[in-house]
Amino acid sequence: MNLLQQIPQHNHVLAIAERVKQKFPSSKGQCEFMAKELVASLKKAGIRANHVMGNFHLDEPGAYDYLSPEDGEEQDDYIVNHDWVTVEGKILDISASQFRQYVNQEIPEIVFISYTDPLHNHYEELGYVE
Repeated sequence: MNLLQQIPQHNHVLAIAERVKQKFPSSKGQCEFMAKELVASLKKAGIRANHVMGNFHLDEPGAYDYLSPEDGEEQDDYIVNHDWVTVEGKILDISASQFRQYVNQEIPEIVFISYTDPLHNHYEELGYVE
């Protein structure tokens, strides 16, 4: 019997997410790269995953901390461009911890939540990355 058949899918996804997250010393401004690497690692393990691009809504102003010089001054103080992964019908985000000081909810090191979780309200999906 294959070891992966004995480990629940949820735990396997979290183990892969933890390994990928550890490759990045900081998540600030790295969400696109982290999501790409996470999708590739999940797919290599036979787990279907999608790279999502969208917005993350903050409770406190702070979006300007995430602007790059070419972004300009048009961004809302409460909305940040963000990338994450969907797997098993859930949001899997290994870079959301960068928003902790701007959100009034606890953000775990690895977000793996269903669409009924209150933290989901901070995510606005705009499309998928191929």
